[in-house]
Parts: sequence; C-alpha cells; structure tokens
Amino acid sequence: MDPSQYDSLIGMIVPGQSLLFRMIIDNLPDKCGRILELGCGTGLLTGMLREACPSAAIDAIDISEEMVLAARKKKDLSDVAFLVRDLRDTWPEKPYDAIVTSLCLHHVPEADRIRVAARASKALEPGGRFLCGDIFRAETPWEEDLTTCSWKKSMEQARVPPAVIGGMLRERRERLPRLATVSGFAGSIRNAGFFRVWVPFTAGFVGLVIGEVGNGRIHPVPESGFRPCSPRDGWGLCRP
Repeated sequence: MDPSQYDSLIGMIVPGQSLLFRMIIDNLPDKCGRILELGCGTGLLTGMLREACPSAAIDAIDISEEMVLAARKKKDLSDVAFLVRDLRDTWPEKPYDAIVTSLCLHHVPEADRIRVAARASKALEPGGRFLCGDIFRAETPWEEDLTTCSWKKSMEQARVPPAVIGGMLRERRERLPRLATVSGFAGSIRNAGFFRVWVPFTAGFVGLVIGEVGNGRIHPVPESGFRPCSPRDGWGLCRP
C-alpha cells in the first residue's frame, strides 16, 4: 500500500488490527526499558509503544524507505531510532526487554521467520518477550474458506475499493501455501529457545504469538506439546 493511504486502509483491510495492536501493548513485559520493533511501517504500533512506555528507548526497522519516512514525520515519534533495513539483516547490538513485530513476518519465507524468532530469543534480556502479531493460515481448508468469505464481507462493509479487495484476495491465495498456522508458528517459537509460549489473541486469520525468555529462576519442564493456559497466563497455548 501507498504509505499515504496505509494508516487509513490497514484497519479496514485487516479485521481485528486495532485489537491485535492493543493486545500487543497489554502483553508487554513489566520492565520495558528497551524495545525493538521489526517491520514498523508508518509507525502506527510504534506510536502505541511510545505512549505505553514513554521512557523506553525504541529502535524501529522497516525495509521500506517510504514507510520509514512517513513514520519519521510523526511528531510523537521524534525520539525513535528508525532504520531502513531488512529485518533479516543485522539488528542494533543491544539487549532488549521486548522485540515486537506486527503484520510483517508472513512476508518472509518460513525458514527466515524461524531464524528471526531464534535471534530474538538471544537478543532479549531474561524475562524479555518476543511478541509476533501476524497473518496466519487456517488449520483446515474449510476453515480457510469460511475465514476468507468473512474477510471479503468485512472489507466490502468497510467500503474498501473493489480493486483493493481483489488484490488482497489474490495475494492471500498466492501466499497461502507459505503461511504458517497459529499452532505451527507457536511450535516454532517454542523450538527457537523460549521458556514459554502462549497465544493470547486470535481473530479470523490474525493472531498474536508470544515467546518469553527464561529468567534463570524457573526451569521449564520438557514437554512434547502445549497445554491450555489459565486466565492468569492469558488464554492460549503455553508450556507448563
């Protein structure tokens, strides 16, 4: 999308986008002095991170120079360190309390998504969190058909231009074989070295998967799968 249209269109094109961003903010760790955002776009989520953590040092990366330029023009983000860079390239060599990405990782191949998660587990402070809100594939073909139909209706009701709707549907069909399911990505996050993993939010094809680095005081119990979390953990899938 054109950066000048992105802020107004993204909420109409991605149902649940505002709730996804809210859930990312609500699940930040209590200690959040340093934040890295991967795929910051025009700075929509960056602004919410700044508001939630006014004293945090925020580094934000995006591959699009035009998107970063739009983000830099926002007055409330003047103290954010924006970098035009592919998220698969080097990151600032700092320990972070939170590494955040939204609506971004589905653009890169599966192997790169896993590598990004593994790098995040090593770049986080003890107790730090990797928060990935992204686009996912449904677990079954019939669920994918239902979700796509609901998505098309939602965009039509929001008066998204027909050409944009057609382009988004076509892009999803083409990208579908390369998308992960929420449960599959949660498993990949667990295997990337995180102490525990949970999924506090899903809505249609959008989901939030969180991995937390161990703090050295509690040792995870080896497990072959996931268990349902309690409300205290945040509903979803996590390790015991």
